[in-house]
Amino acid sequence: MNEVVTKQENQAFHIIFNRPERLNAVNEDLYQQTLDALKFADENPNIRCVILSGNGRAFCAGADLKAHKSGDRTRDEREAYIMLGQCVCEQIQTMKTPVIAQVHGYAVGGGAEIATSADFLIISEDAQLGFPEVAIGTYVGGGVTVRLPSLIGLRNAASLLLLGNRITGAKCLEIGLATEAPPADQLVERTTALVERLVKNAPLPMARLKAAINFPKSPESLFRAEAEDVLAIMETKDWAEGVAAFAERRSPKFEGK
Repeated sequence: MNEVVTKQENQAFHIIFNRPERLNAVNEDLYQQTLDALKFADENPNIRCVILSGNGRAFCAGADLKAHKSGDRTRDEREAYIMLGQCVCEQIQTMKTPVIAQVHGYAVGGGAEIATSADFLIISEDAQLGFPEVAIGTYVGGGVTVRLPSLIGLRNAASLLLLGNRITGAKCLEIGLATEAPPADQLVERTTALVERLVKNAPLPMARLKAAINFPKSPESLFRAEAEDVLAIMETKDWAEGVAAFAERRSPKFEGK
């Protein structure tokens, strides 16, 4: 069985974790297959949005502790496993294509790192998200030590990371971690509505905006970098199409060119 299932629906690409019997706990194969799927999506001009989700009762329950407990991994194998997780989160945060995490059930540990890495987090109001690493003597990854405080502030990040608190989707929305926190039976519907909005937007400026907001530049370079982005976008066919559509009072049709 594939650890990850993928499917494309029009310009949306679904990456679905597929270890339901283990609550989609991450292992090397799941990480590698997810990374491969993310790279494929980002290199495909016909894909405008990626949706991460999980089969079964959870989005992703984090590390497969049974595999860790076996003690069969060498140090090099442990390092390879850790770096795969880092590469997945880095890919999500740095790829041009916007990524939505559609979370139900649980997003814990590595699953929370993946969810936090996404550009949009739509989590059912009764789902649970947490970083339990300190309680089990391990450490977080996925850029969380920087990304989480930037998303929800230092105090909220400290509560989640240093206390290992687990919070609901509703609380995620309250503190600014989630984009939406609908009832569980509306989760797919709300994700679909967001996808429909994203795929209509011009992909080239979205890619530049994603890079700019995820990795802010120093004040000295910020204004020049923004100017260079604007100038680059003004040279695209999509820019001309957007201007023309506005003048003609019609919806633009962007091609990513």
